Amino acid sequence: MRRVAVARAAVVAVLGAAGITGCGRPRDPAPPSGGDTVAPAPPIAADAAEASQEERLAAIQKAMNELDKAAQQCWAAAATERFDIEGEITLLIDIAPGRARASVVHDTARNTRLSACLVQLMAAYRWAPPLYGQAIQLPFRFRAPDGQNTIDRALVAWNGQGNVSVAVLLDENNTGSDAASMFELAIAAGGTTGLRSAGRAELWYFLGAGQVVSPMGRRAVAAGDMMFVPRGGVREVAAPVADLHAMIAVVPGGREGSARGGALPTPEATSATGPIKPPLILPAAGAPAGATAVRADAAAIPDRTLSAAILTVPAGGALAEHVHAGETELLYLLAGSGTLTVSGVDLPVTSTSVVQIPKNTRHALVATSEVRAVQIFTPAPAKAHP
Repeated sequence: MRRVAVARAAVVAVLGAAGITGCGRPRDPAPPSGGDTVAPAPPIAADAAEASQEERLAAIQKAMNELDKAAQQCWAAAATERFDIEGEITLLIDIAPGRARASVVHDTARNTRLSACLVQLMAAYRWAPPLYGQAIQLPFRFRAPDGQNTIDRALVAWNGQGNVSVAVLLDENNTGSDAASMFELAIAAGGTTGLRSAGRAELWYFLGAGQVVSPMGRRAVAAGDMMFVPRGGVREVAAPVADLHAMIAVVPGGREGSARGGALPTPEATSATGPIKPPLILPAAGAPAGATAVRADAAAIPDRTLSAAILTVPAGGALAEHVHAGETELLYLLAGSGTLTVSGVDLPVTSTSVVQIPKNTRHALVATSEVRAVQIFTPAPAKAHP
């Protein structure tokens, strides 16, 4: 059975396992790190009674409860790069009024982004006064899922070269599926991708205005327009006036190392013999309306590699549980929020979510507020799906 989505970060620092050392009187406050805002702790009287062991243990329990969700967010941020992160990280926290100091003393997860996030989290957390002057050890245990279905693109790192930056939203590393990959591309005003050859079929969704150059000439594109580039097609995307963002899905997917380094895996186009494969622009203006407004299917593009639509689910509406027997589904949410249920597991989705659902996987969606999303299937189904 496929485990889905973000693996829960189990905080295993039970009261008997949290080591406590140090004297009863608080140490001098540690100087706050530049740029961090931590509320100052109230001054402690010199003759303040020393906290009891029960008070310290209660303060640790309170911290564990409050830090659990944030620790899971640390895992989620690290899992945007790879989902198979698991192991135990034990932190030594030296607690003082104001800001604590934290360091890693044991790490079997071996993920720098995860451990750094936990260190920052422990240092910034406002610890209860009974723990002032104490040094405690807290272990955090993480279990990797078999795959990942939802990712918050707000947590995804950007990398770039020159005026072009790339964020890898979905790939084999962070989902466990090589059916398709998804990127977001940012081009600074005046920048361009250069004329590039598509090694895989591409579906672009433009989030702002720009320009497409191909062997067939130049063409302006607007927010909401789509573009299909067949494998072997040649295209250049430019931002002549203002910054441009676009979502790109490519089929097949894979482990997107080049894109994580800041460059789309598309070689420079060179003169070659053979038929020209120009990109196909699918304007938003005049596009069909409806709950599933299909924009790129067999009627629009001469290719069964993928299809694309704009999916709309009204507030309070739902897509009943269903299965796509032969197609992988990708979603790039444009607006809204709700609950996506995959193989019986409820997953929250928001306007910054991206989703990957493998073929033969039960799923359903309930919209809390109106959901609008770019919906992609690969391969293209014989008839439109919900």
